[in-house]
Amino acid sequence: MDGRGGRRPAAHHDRGPRPVGLRARRAREAEATIEAMESQQAAAQEEREMLSTLLAADDASQLSVPVGDGGSLELMYSRDQQAMIIQPDGLAALPADRAYQVWMIEGDEITSAGSLEDPSAAMMHPGAIPEGVVVGLTVEPAGGSDQPTMAPMAQGELT
Repeated sequence: MDGRGGRRPAAHHDRGPRPVGLRARRAREAEATIEAMESQQAAAQEEREMLSTLLAADDASQLSVPVGDGGSLELMYSRDQQAMIIQPDGLAALPADRAYQVWMIEGDEITSAGSLEDPSAAMMHPGAIPEGVVVGLTVEPAGGSDQPTMAPMAQGELT
């Protein structure tokens, strides 16, 4: 009671409007989540398209490359389509500061084909695949290296 026979206003049970900053932050977080999902969907679609192209290619080839510490790299490639998919199988998980990196080795010339940020996820490698090129695998700092920092733990020649 407020002394005049009326009731006191209720305590702050009504939260009222949320601060603008909180709403804006949640909107940015939702937008970032949607963008990440769209990016993942686009990457999956690109992988499906490359796989379809490879499966239809007259010169499609496959190669299984054993990895010294266990597991393998399963390669499917086409020189005519200038495309290769690398599917790791059974590779050990690495610490967050390390990643598997795939290399294209032609004699003394070594170029990165990309990093396997997730050792269970396929990686696409669009581009020319020279006759006799060797595909190698190393463990490098996360984000990759310009050149291998160790001898390849797996190597397979694409014939």
